Amino acid sequence: MFDTNYPERIETQGNVKIFNEGVISEVNFNEWSQDTKPEVPFAKIFYLNDHDSRLYLATDTYVQLILGSGMKLTGDNQKAVAALEKWIHANFIEEKLEDGAHSYVIAGNVCYELILKGKKVIDIDEVDITTITGAVRDKHGSVKSYIQHVNDKDIPLPASRIAHLKFTNRRQELWGRCLAQSVVSPKIVNGKQVDSAIEEMWKIENAMVKIFQSYASPMMMIQFEDVGEDFIEDKQQEFSKVGAGAKIITDKAFKAEIFEVNPASKFDKYIEHYEKNVLESGTQFAQQIFTAGFTARASSESSSDMIKLKIKRVQRRYGLQLVQQIFNHVLVSLGFRPSKVNLQVDFVFDSESVLTIQDVIGLFEKGGIRRSELRKYLTDNTDLTPDPDDMEDTVPITSVTPTDDMGSNDKPDNKTDEPQQEFITSLGDDIIVPKVKVKRKKKTNEVTSLDSATN
Repeated sequence: MFDTNYPERIETQGNVKIFNEGVISEVNFNEWSQDTKPEVPFAKIFYLNDHDSRLYLATDTYVQLILGSGMKLTGDNQKAVAALEKWIHANFIEEKLEDGAHSYVIAGNVCYELILKGKKVIDIDEVDITTITGAVRDKHGSVKSYIQHVNDKDIPLPASRIAHLKFTNRRQELWGRCLAQSVVSPKIVNGKQVDSAIEEMWKIENAMVKIFQSYASPMMMIQFEDVGEDFIEDKQQEFSKVGAGAKIITDKAFKAEIFEVNPASKFDKYIEHYEKNVLESGTQFAQQIFTAGFTARASSESSSDMIKLKIKRVQRRYGLQLVQQIFNHVLVSLGFRPSKVNLQVDFVFDSESVLTIQDVIGLFEKGGIRRSELRKYLTDNTDLTPDPDDMEDTVPITSVTPTDDMGSNDKPDNKTDEPQQEFITSLGDDIIVPKVKVKRKKKTNEVTSLDSATN
């Protein structure tokens, strides 16, 4: 969206210096022109996703993991960040980004129209990606406009008004690749185009349904001997009305044959291969995390860790595209220079930990929380109703607490001349030893000698 200043390249040919500015590599114009339409129409990708539970589970989980618990903005200019956050809140931008994240993952592309008032960006609006059918490029490969097909007509959308975010991209392709690109795209096998892996799996599942239906109602042929067509038609109508287990009485000889699937035919290994090695790998998501038993889920923890690593990279890419193609324009509209703000967008998760009642009681016993905090937790999180007037904190009972000090912070006023014990702790070996403190009489100037005492 912004103009890029490329450094000058200086080439020396003999004593002559040639100055070249910009990119000198070229692109294959034929590929640029052929790549103006997506390999698979976005409307079809959405249909496949919404009608296949495996795709739906994978894409929806990715969306939630990418978004986390919310979007966080940081930058060098806090005033600019605060102004942008206010604009986001006023225009419900975070909700719009969440809706667009589904297109971002499912179709691999999401397009936002920048709504302008003069030259200022006042809002954004998601363009229905299923209506985008192509684009127009110049000879250098730059997109001039996107083609939207609605109401039986093609509408060109200027590229300067469109923020085009791609889930993943390679070879400078115009369209991004979706999460399940490999299983929603058709293939060329022996020179012939075959349906996508998802559609092939649908055929297998449909055949499985028909197999079960054949077991429930197997095909039957009944042959009567020496009868006319009228008799056969009458019997056919009768047989169509009878239920299971009905008795048939006739004076004509007949033979009945049942055609059903051989129960020895087993295709479980083929289906397992298609499920695990094709669909599960193609969606880049370990389905067993949710669908398998405890043992299988435990063995898929490594896959879960890999998904988290992939999500971090996707979050980073999504945030960079939002900054470059949307938020920097908004900052300019708000009167700030994007290069000075250095905006960063992150998607974070809440790190709150859930404590059980046993955890809280353990914290109290170890002196981690006070008595009042324990009673407040019990009041807020259980059906217990502690006395609200009895919330005073007491001195924790420990091995160094004097027994006459338990339950009170007040010290006795009366003093006695009797020896008192106080406990000290050795810092070196944590051994508690008693120390006797004895009050002594004050010294006087009287001198007592042995002689006088004897006298």
